[in-house]
Amino acid sequence: MKETRPETEGGRSTSGVAVRKTAIGVLQGVDSGQTVDAALLPVPLTGADRATVQWLVLGTLREYLPVQALAAKLLRKDWREEDSDLRFLLSLALFELRHGQRPAFAVVNDWVAMTEALKKPWARGLMNAVLRRYLRERGVLDMALVDRDLGHPAWLAARLRAAYPQDWPAIAAANNAAPPLWLRVNTQRVDPGDYRQLLAEQGLEAKGVAWSEAALCLPASVPVTILPGWDAGWVAVQDGAAQMAAHILAPQEGERILDACAAPGGKTAHLWALGATRLDALDRSAERLKRVREALERQGGTVHLQAADAAESATWWNGEFYDAILLDAPCTGTGVIRRHPDIRLRRQPEEVAEAVAQQARLLEGLWPCLRPGGRLLYATCSVLPEENEEQIIAFLQRHSDARRSVHPLTGQRLPGQDAMDGFYYALLEKAA
Repeated sequence: MKETRPETEGGRSTSGVAVRKTAIGVLQGVDSGQTVDAALLPVPLTGADRATVQWLVLGTLREYLPVQALAAKLLRKDWREEDSDLRFLLSLALFELRHGQRPAFAVVNDWVAMTEALKKPWARGLMNAVLRRYLRERGVLDMALVDRDLGHPAWLAARLRAAYPQDWPAIAAANNAAPPLWLRVNTQRVDPGDYRQLLAEQGLEAKGVAWSEAALCLPASVPVTILPGWDAGWVAVQDGAAQMAAHILAPQEGERILDACAAPGGKTAHLWALGATRLDALDRSAERLKRVREALERQGGTVHLQAADAAESATWWNGEFYDAILLDAPCTGTGVIRRHPDIRLRRQPEEVAEAVAQQARLLEGLWPCLRPGGRLLYATCSVLPEENEEQIIAFLQRHSDARRSVHPLTGQRLPGQDAMDGFYYALLEKAA
């Protein structure tokens, strides 16, 4: 999912009932347990209308908790369960009033009219009164929104404060902001310097990084369809921190390499682009493996794909050792909240322990598949220490044949650091 700025008169496009109704439906999908990516996937709108839906939904999710607190001040009682559509209508309307560029009267009129489209005309007067009261008392109401947890659920804010007492405000600010657009140039098809020039010719100034000529960062998202060579697979969308994985693992010619939890395929395709010609990719979900195949086909790559639980090596491993293994482990995703703001609403505290147990299980299951002298890269997009540094310390204590390898790109990166997502990397070597 790429978040783009709607390019329409007034700065933001809310071009009709379909856009607003779709945004409400997406939030209902998230509320029922879907990821925001999954809820947005079937949206039939295109162009500026789809961009507006994304802007409304992702923005509302980023400040969902404070907006709910604001709504509670404006309403005498909470919505009935059967009126969740009205609850999300109000949330979206308040978000647009707070951050949109259209005239306030137009925003109010459009969202109030949505009560008719939802076949709930009885709510028209209520919605109109609530939104107009917000406009009248906006200064006082906004100032009263003292949010100690900075838009995060209390349990997550407490964990982040404890782990990063100095960095917590910066982490929260990064999580609450729209991310930049990171690209990875497919060096198998185009020279990164030439591609950067093509971007400049379209008025898109990209910043690079010292550790990879293929990693480029645009300060704000744009529709990917306008990127030079997008359809030809010249470039892929991949956060800078995610691109570090392939560079740390550094595939060498002829090595047998395993991507153990491959979906959605960005790191798999990157390993292939860096010369991993003997590459196997696993994922528990055959459906998610389709995304890996699509990511590879876009860039002209071919690898051996297999649907399997990486921890259960007896079900998929042929006994031939791997020279290198990438374990991009399932995690809480607390490092990528700015890209997936629904995480802070869907994730529950008990899921942290579940993730830690699953990560340990995968490490134990994969270690026997690595040859002596080989290397395993452990990665998560989490910032919680129990999933990262504490996990690796425990593994090293259990395995006398494992040692940590020093690499400048390993360790914990926090959200927003160098404009990247939050990631953790640990490179392990098996004693020869």
